[in-house]
Amino acid sequence: MIDLRSDARQRGMTLVELLVAIAIIGLLIGLLLPAVQMARESARKQTCGNNLKQIGLALQNYVAAKKVYPAGYVSKLRPNGDDAGPGWAWGVELLPYLEQQALYEQVDFKAPVESLAAERVRLRSLPVFICPSDHQFQAVIDVRMNAFFKAVCQMAAANYVASAGAVRPTCIVCRDNFDGVFGRNRQIKPEELLDGSSNTLALGERSAQWSNAVMWGVVAGSRLFDNQHPGEFAGGPGFVLGTTFKDGFNICDTDEEDRNASTSYAEGFGSQHPGGAYFAFCDGGTRFVFDSVDPAVMNALATRDTMSKEGKLDPVIHESPF
Repeated sequence: MIDLRSDARQRGMTLVELLVAIAIIGLLIGLLLPAVQMARESARKQTCGNNLKQIGLALQNYVAAKKVYPAGYVSKLRPNGDDAGPGWAWGVELLPYLEQQALYEQVDFKAPVESLAAERVRLRSLPVFICPSDHQFQAVIDVRMNAFFKAVCQMAAANYVASAGAVRPTCIVCRDNFDGVFGRNRQIKPEELLDGSSNTLALGERSAQWSNAVMWGVVAGSRLFDNQHPGEFAGGPGFVLGTTFKDGFNICDTDEEDRNASTSYAEGFGSQHPGGAYFAFCDGGTRFVFDSVDPAVMNALATRDTMSKEGKLDPVIHESPF
């Protein structure tokens, strides 16, 4: 006769075997999680690249129709050279070429971007302007005059800014003397890109790690706050325009002792993608640029004519952006 109880005892697991099995399963899960996270980031990165490609193609269609690049933003000037509004920016001009004609027709270009009349439009968030890898991103942000006053208005945020070149777009002196493709009021012609369109930056990423970007426009007198260094800020044009610094991009500055306290990197480019960021070039191409690239090369790419302002490869950084 077969002893069934004996067979049952043989088929059971000992406590040691159970613990070993649990340990193996835990190890496999530990190995699997990074792979899953990498796969998710790869998907998010691809979405971001596709977003910028769509915006870049819309820019190409705009240029084909208008024979010029859109102004970085449009504003009247105060006697001191500061902005007076209305402030509508390059992203708005691309709406008809992003299948957003109906939204474009709602824009009153004579009304200040911060006005009540523009509220419905400026609070509209468009997925094509958002990078899914930016974990600090807020769909709607406050636009303020300084750190203490309440918000002038709220505006839908974005993750892509236009290249002003190698000068600070928030400096009053430089707002109309930019050496890139986008700046205040002026529409650059394709023939002004002496480096060639494939060697000139048009648009790039900016994560909220550096500062909050928007695509709608510049509120006159507003301040762009540095999220890496609370209390520091740049001027409002930095909401829609970006610059390359002598340190490059993706600058995570934590060394307070060696840091130039008058220089904020709020206006720079940067992303949450490991190793670099996406940029759209003036030929319609979108490329992932590694942040290990020589900053002098980035400065040259950012300008229309190889050398940046005053013939220097390093950008002209003023003591004050105002």
